[in-house]
Amino acid sequence: MVQPTELAENNRKGDEMNYIVGFMFVVLVAIIIRQRHQFEKMRQSARFMSYYAKLNENAKLHAQFQANTAEMLLRMQGYDIERILNGDNSQRVISNMEKEVILKEHDANKKKLDEADKVFEQVKTKYESEVIQ
Repeated sequence: MVQPTELAENNRKGDEMNYIVGFMFVVLVAIIIRQRHQFEKMRQSARFMSYYAKLNENAKLHAQFQANTAEMLLRMQGYDIERILNGDNSQRVISNMEKEVILKEHDANKKKLDEADKVFEQVKTKYESEVIQ
């Protein structure tokens, strides 16, 4: 019978090391691919949160504008929110000058809201284009 030599024994150990190194390489490649996937999910989440923040900011501006409009209409009719809250439902006479000031204030708020809507539309378009890619 042929006795295995020391050189053959070393080759066998070398083959085992090659298998271990190869396996470790495959595992490291899999980890890198998984991290890339996780980073892409994180980027998508960041894009969505940025869009969602602008969406909420715009909704808040619309709600404030709607509340200001309701208050403006009451003031135009001669009612005051503070007095109504205190139980005084009396109406006072509003001059045309006061009505014009109220309308100018309302128009300025409307312009700010329109500008905010334009900014939101830009953010929305950017978000939608990034999501489609």
